[in-house]
Amino acid sequence: MGSIPRRRQYRFVVAIALFMTGIAGLGTYVAQHQLDTALERDARGDLARGREVFDLVRAHALDAMRGQCRLLVEDPRLKSTLATAGIDEATVADILSDLGRLRGTGMLVVLWPDGHVFAESGASELRGLDLSASSVVKKAEASSEAVAGSWVIGNRIIDLAIMGIRFDSSVIAYLVVGQAIDSELVKAVGAAAGTGIAIAVGSELTLVSDERWRALTSLAQRASFASQRLELAGEPLLVALGELEQMGQARPRLAVIRPLAPALEAFATVRWLMWLSPVLVLIAIVLATSRPHPRAS
Repeated sequence: MGSIPRRRQYRFVVAIALFMTGIAGLGTYVAQHQLDTALERDARGDLARGREVFDLVRAHALDAMRGQCRLLVEDPRLKSTLATAGIDEATVADILSDLGRLRGTGMLVVLWPDGHVFAESGASELRGLDLSASSVVKKAEASSEAVAGSWVIGNRIIDLAIMGIRFDSSVIAYLVVGQAIDSELVKAVGAAAGTGIAIAVGSELTLVSDERWRALTSLAQRASFASQRLELAGEPLLVALGELEQMGQARPRLAVIRPLAPALEAFATVRWLMWLSPVLVLIAIVLATSRPHPRAS
């Protein structure tokens, strides 16, 4: 009869061991979930920094363009030529080309006071357009200072500054100093922020900081979201998609992309070690239960 208490004691020990294994397993699961949450929170911070770096680079570029615009509207050759009655487009275009070479990059455009493009340098796609409905042109009409804004022409986003060229206190034309957002800019932002960068205009991904992001074509079909977990060729990514400008159907959007695989791989050993405790307890249970059961006498 003494074996019955011993058998009960044995079962009690096994039950306690199983309970402890469950507790250890649950603790490991919770710890891994907290690790995943922490890694994702850190990745979301990188997404926010990517957007901040992009906005900061654009803000600096727009400030520089405003300064250049304030200087160039006072260029005596440009001003006197535009004040000449019957001046032809080619003459003004030559002056803009000379000024553009001094500037070294981007585009220069002269608009008539009614908003029509009169002459350009580095912006042949704008030739002959009527830009009077543009919000930035309307802002310039109401201001005596250089104002900043953006145009979406085709699949390009053009950041610009615009200011009235005055002669005898009257506005005789508007000068636009512009720079298209290009692949060099998105690559520089991606490198500085440590994230992937892509720009969608309309239903197309037009610019990417790395060609592998071209495969994320679905981003160009989607509305903005703060952050979502996506996959590219089996690789987990965290992506944020946000509006750049309110431009009707063009809807330019910025995607900031953070691959999760490097962080997950860095903690692969830690994840394995987290499961070591419940596995050892389970092994101990298997060894204990493999012993012959005590027989009743």
